[in-house]
Parts: sequence; C-alpha cells; structure tokens
Amino acid sequence: MPDLIATRDMRYATRALQAGDPFQASNQDARVLIAIKKARPADASADPSATAPTLDELRDKAAKLGITVSMRWGDKRLLEEIAKVASA
Repeated sequence: MPDLIATRDMRYATRALQAGDPFQASNQDARVLIAIKKARPADASADPSATAPTLDELRDKAAKLGITVSMRWGDKRLLEEIAKVASA
C-alpha cells in the first residue's frame, strides 16, 4: 500500500483528512487520488519546498507582475504568461 499525503481536505476510508495529512491507500485508489490531485506520493527524499506552485500562488504572482488573469487559465497558461513578462 503506497504512502500518500493529502493535498486537499477530503474524506477517505471513513477518515476526515486535511491537506498535509499522511495516509495509506490501495494501489488503485492511490493512482486515482494522485490523478485527480487530491493526494501526492509521500516520498521521504522529496523536498517539500521543491513542489510545484499551486494555481492560487501562480495567480498571485501573475497579478503582482501586472498580468490580467483570466479565471479560466490553468497552471500551464499562467506559467507561459509569467515567462513572457519575465523575459521582456
């Protein structure tokens, strides 16, 4: 059973998990939870500060750079827009 860390508040196996809580899930459940971004693998060697920025963090950074942000933009588009401004 893979070790996971919740990325959002959620319920799993009758437990109320909060973002950051460690838990174990079956292999199939782990794949699904990671795919829908409700959990990430708990890798002991991973540096938590090296994780990708959240969508809200990217929106804040774009707003600070003077980019008019559409709420429909995903992380990929936000990163592209931030890169355009940073390279200019």
